[in-house]
Amino acid sequence: MRATAAILTTLLSLAPAPAVQNQVAARVAAFHGEMGVYAKNLASGEVVAVNPDQRFPTASLIKVAVMAEVFHQIAEGKLKHDTSVTLKASDKAGGETVPVNMLHPGVVLTVDDLLHLMIAYSDNTATNLLVGLVGTANVDKLLDSYGLTKTRLYRPTFRDGRADVLPEEEKEYGLGSTTPREAATLLALIAEGKVVSRAACDRMIALLAEQQDRAMIPRSLPFEKEEILVANKTGWDEEKLPDAKGFKGDVRNDAAYVKGPNARYVIAICARRIADKSPGADSEALKTGGEISRMIYEAFSGKSRSSSATPSN
Repeated sequence: MRATAAILTTLLSLAPAPAVQNQVAARVAAFHGEMGVYAKNLASGEVVAVNPDQRFPTASLIKVAVMAEVFHQIAEGKLKHDTSVTLKASDKAGGETVPVNMLHPGVVLTVDDLLHLMIAYSDNTATNLLVGLVGTANVDKLLDSYGLTKTRLYRPTFRDGRADVLPEEEKEYGLGSTTPREAATLLALIAEGKVVSRAACDRMIALLAEQQDRAMIPRSLPFEKEEILVANKTGWDEEKLPDAKGFKGDVRNDAAYVKGPNARYVIAICARRIADKSPGADSEALKTGGEISRMIYEAFSGKSRSSSATPSN
């Protein structure tokens, strides 16, 4: 009898939160594009999931996996935090205004420098230098070891059509692919100290907390009222292949570990084939993602939406 009760308790704790599940599903259904959401309360096991296993292009969200492999290779002695790389003009990728591209060739950068630039500023040159150090295939082997078989890195950034692995998938997904469930699961492994070590995971969380793009998951959280940690990574790109009408929609992603006074959870929101391609913070994908993020924060914090919600900004 006790065993049966324990099993029932476990199953209930893993079931979706019914009220917020319906709210999120309705918001996703109204979105002009394709969207998937997965969130898991790390204290209770409660889950909110809408299209959690649909595959999406990652854009820069895949940089979390690159970071994880860097820390693995540091633990294995293949790299050090102060391993240095000399920047060459041919290394620069992704436009002249990104941080590393504003530096002159010959500048010496450490692995720690590159990690900070890749995660906090999503710098593509820093990403490519790190991918060159650790290897695309090794990132994917690491993902396999954690059971994240639908999350792939295909190549360095700004190298469309020249995949290191799985060229047919790269044609559709570009830099990488993932699902909301797997993107959130990787963040959960880091949050729970299960990638390399607790110390390594703490450093990864600190890097993610320096993320400069706060336009989706963090945008409507009540920072003015509560102390909230959001350690997140975003991604933004255009679809590689057009739809039947020849339109290339946008890709927008955000995945985060969130810790507030009454909630500790991971969340991933992925969107593709987005009709609204406007670049500003008020694009439909960002506003929708922000609203969903607030719904989940309040549900996992045990708060009523009507009593504590504030408009998106």
